[in-house]
Amino acid sequence: MRALDPRLRAVLGGIADQLIPAAHGMPSATEVGVADTLLDDVVRARPDLVAPLADVLTAVADDDPVSAVARLRSGAVAGFDVVALVVAGGYLMSPRVKAALGYPGQEPKIVDPDDVVRTVHDGLLDPVVARGPIYRPTPGTEVR
Repeated sequence: MRALDPRLRAVLGGIADQLIPAAHGMPSATEVGVADTLLDDVVRARPDLVAPLADVLTAVADDDPVSAVARLRSGAVAGFDVVALVVAGGYLMSPRVKAALGYPGQEPKIVDPDDVVRTVHDGLLDPVVARGPIYRPTPGTEVR
C-alpha cells in the first residue's frame, strides 16, 4: 500500500476545505481531521483508494487548492470522484459532524424473517413493491 506522506495530506487538506468549507455552524473538512486521522480511517476501510488518491494528489500537488479543484472538476485531471469520496466519507465519519447533523452513523436493522407483519409495516419491502416485478431467467432455463 502506497503511503500518503505529509505533503500529499496537505494537498488533500487544501482541496478538502474547498469542497467542505466551514459554514452555517459546521466545521470545515480540515477542522475535523479529514486529511489526518479521518483519512487514516477512510483508507483503513478502503485501502483500494490509497493508490488512486495518491496519484490524483500528486498530479495536482503544485496547484493552489482552488486551481486543483477546478482542474479536477473539469476533468483535466482524472480522479475527482476518488477525492470527493475520501473527503465526504471522512467528513461524515467525524463524531463532531455526526453530532451536528444528528446522524448516528450506520446502524444495523435486525429483521426477523418470521415477523412478516412488522417487516411490511416498517416499509422494508416498499422499494421492492414500488419497483414492480423484475424477472431474470436462470441460466439454462427458458422464460415463458
